[in-house]
Amino acid sequence: MSVAKIALVGCGNPARRWHLPTLSELAKRGVIEFVALCDLDEVLAAESGGKYGVPHYTDIDEMLDRHQDIMAVDIVTGDPTHHVIARQIAERGKHVMVEKPMAITRGCCDVIIDACRRNGVHFEVAENYFRMPKQRMILDLIDRGILGEIVRVYFVEAKARNPFEPTVTHRGLTRPLSKFGNSSGMCMDMGSHRLSQLRLYAMSEPRQISGTVRRYRSSAEFVHEDWAHAMIDFESGAVGVYETSRLGESLHYYQITGTQGSICDDDWSGPAIPLRLQVGDGMEDVPVEFERHRVDGVDVLSRIVVHTDPEIVYVNPFRECAIDDWSVGHAAEIMSLANAALNDEAPEYGLAARQDVEMAMAIYESSLNGTAPVKLPIEGMTSYERMLHEDYRERFGRSFDAA
Repeated sequence: MSVAKIALVGCGNPARRWHLPTLSELAKRGVIEFVALCDLDEVLAAESGGKYGVPHYTDIDEMLDRHQDIMAVDIVTGDPTHHVIARQIAERGKHVMVEKPMAITRGCCDVIIDACRRNGVHFEVAENYFRMPKQRMILDLIDRGILGEIVRVYFVEAKARNPFEPTVTHRGLTRPLSKFGNSSGMCMDMGSHRLSQLRLYAMSEPRQISGTVRRYRSSAEFVHEDWAHAMIDFESGAVGVYETSRLGESLHYYQITGTQGSICDDDWSGPAIPLRLQVGDGMEDVPVEFERHRVDGVDVLSRIVVHTDPEIVYVNPFRECAIDDWSVGHAAEIMSLANAALNDEAPEYGLAARQDVEMAMAIYESSLNGTAPVKLPIEGMTSYERMLHEDYRERFGRSFDAA
């Protein structure tokens, strides 16, 4: 059986925690071939290569020259580098997958899209949250109409719960917008996950977004927002609410409300689905069972059973692998890339990741304009993106779309 030959670029924390172990386990099971890895840090590259038994490099072109059979590359680097590295690899004729968010602006997303189209390769984005077992089941319930017509979707979370400073002041978005570290701010980091989930829960495209973004910490070390709130109007008529914070607030829940039932949960990845359905004039809890077993000492999900009539069942496609629930999402995204490389089929998510970036851009743009609604899809470059591109040129000495 043919399998996709995959390499990895970037051996930082996300790669070490999730991508590398998952690539290794999938290779061990014979469903992919893990060929090589690359990182600018020679010590980190050597350590990761030694641990997983693959050749390591500090130069992407050298890696691709030495291993011309590489079919696809998993890019797990800082947000501002995604479009640059993806274009470099696409121009070598390799399929690419980038970590979320897809890129730091829609223009940077389009650099990836254009490079892949010109070179006849596919791109995928490592949006793992909707691919996790519990979330797959929830999306299946919504798709089957178990909750009825979806009318409200919320995601409220405290990314961190740091104390406020004794004298509380706040600012909106201020320059510089980014120091171009690994992260692009909460609305782009966790926001890309949550906006994706809200859009999928609503089963509809966003029509307009109103948002406000604030920064409370006075330290020059923190250039990104501490708090953000957004209202999303979907084409279906459903309303979405997204709120995230690094200060003070302790709320953490998501809620999906339909005309026939709801899910209100404070642990989006935990082993329970608090499903309530309308029965007569009241609401009743529906039992949901998570069946588990062990593989090589790892606690692995077998399946999820929702005890409706008839029962609805999710079967873990990676139940024979030593992969926990969290990394099922990573395994699924890797196999989406592998399938695209082997069978010339469009990856599962791909272009949808640009929509997540667009929703985040709308939040920032709305905040810059006094929470005025921003209609989607956005036409032209936003003022926020223009400022970010200017900051990018100042930081790196070149345009964001320079070859």
